Amino acid sequence: MKKFLIIAAALVLLVLFPGLAQAVAAVLATTVQFVAAQPVLLGFGLGVATIAHFRGKNPATARV
Repeated sequence: MKKFLIIAAALVLLVLFPGLAQAVAAVLATTVQFVAAQPVLLGFGLGVATIAHFRGKNPATARV
């Protein structure tokens, strides 16, 4: 039920503020392009995820 309310709230916001979706998409696209252009950040993130994977822990809570 909670997921349904979140989806309904998101749809209401999109109907009330149609420009909001475009703004969010623009910010998200810019962020993805920035991260993709930073090989050091991308490599570090992949390395942390790999270490956590090999240790069998959740990457969000793994201690490296």
